[in-house]
Amino acid sequence: MSQSVVLYGMMGVGKSTVARELGARLGRRVADSDDELRRWTGRSIPELFTAHGVAGFRDLERQVIEELARFHDLVIAVGGGAVLRDDNVASLLLTGVLVHLRAPADVLVTRLRAEADDRPLLAGDDLDATVRATSALRAARYAEVADVTIDADRDLEVVVDEVLAWCLAQGDVLTPSEHEQVMR
Repeated sequence: MSQSVVLYGMMGVGKSTVARELGARLGRRVADSDDELRRWTGRSIPELFTAHGVAGFRDLERQVIEELARFHDLVIAVGGGAVLRDDNVASLLLTGVLVHLRAPADVLVTRLRAEADDRPLLAGDDLDATVRATSALRAARYAEVADVTIDADRDLEVVVDEVLAWCLAQGDVLTPSEHEQVMR
């Protein structure tokens, strides 16, 4: 039996992009907790934050994560705040491994500049200060719960190759056929 590969990290680090490429390389289904929330509720992430506040949004996110954690064979991208909750981490670890994608704040700011309006936690005048403060607040927790940390400020193929190499080295994350596929 394989384990799900759960990608987490700061906004803008590339969780969704890496998840799609990793899923394609492994032939696995990909799930994005934000996409699932939009699908389940019919509302955008900013709408959910406005309607429910941060705590209410995190409770909705918890329901999605609980559902996704039932599977052993997914590539899952979760929101940056998901692993701040112990119950989410516990659920995800039952069937998966936690891969922390990390990038320097200046890289995140550059990536996020065009989409800050769609990210409620970035609301405000100083994107750089918000990203740096949020990153600093989450750094210890991100490191604490990681099975592995991968630098994501590199070419997508390099990041995915490193995630795959780590998965291969674990022995129980990938199925035998996935091992063969990756080794080709």
